[in-house]
Amino acid sequence: MKSVVLMLGLLVAAPLQAAEVPNWNTESPRRVAVSLSEPAADEVVVVINDNALGGNHAGLFAGKRLLDPAGSYVGVRSEDKDWSGPSLADYARYQTVDGPNIRLYRFRLQPDAFAQIEQRIQANGFTAPLFCAVAVQNLLVGVPPFESIESTNWTYPTALGQVLDTLTQGEAAAGVCQKLDASPC
Repeated sequence: MKSVVLMLGLLVAAPLQAAEVPNWNTESPRRVAVSLSEPAADEVVVVINDNALGGNHAGLFAGKRLLDPAGSYVGVRSEDKDWSGPSLADYARYQTVDGPNIRLYRFRLQPDAFAQIEQRIQANGFTAPLFCAVAVQNLLVGVPPFESIESTNWTYPTALGQVLDTLTQGEAAAGVCQKLDASPC
């Protein structure tokens, strides 16, 4: 029981202390070329930041709408008075602060399936830190072409990417995986 209380305490305290943690990286992040087209109106794009063991973050675009569970993108970027709002290219570039290992999984959906994803995004509530991949995975569960994805209480970005890899490989692939320069993964 003590370990559960400690874990919950850390989950609550970590975001509160994040602004006080020094940034040990003294160099500016490398400029990485990002050559991505923005999502189509019927397209879901899952973004996996895979720059650490297990991955750093997972987010999702449904058309122009961004779901960045437990993420800092909107808060940080909105401090720039010239920022015009979320875009796939800007979001992907933002993820490169950790390094260039970003994968984008792109899927074109039928209208009913896309509507389900949009409804789930609207209904999505608060996501605790470390649960970004859980939120993204559970949002996709059961919606075509994601029928093979199971609901989960815990996963991490790299594992979510591995699940999506199965949907983007082979002749019957439901989508594609891209790197930042739009080349195949």
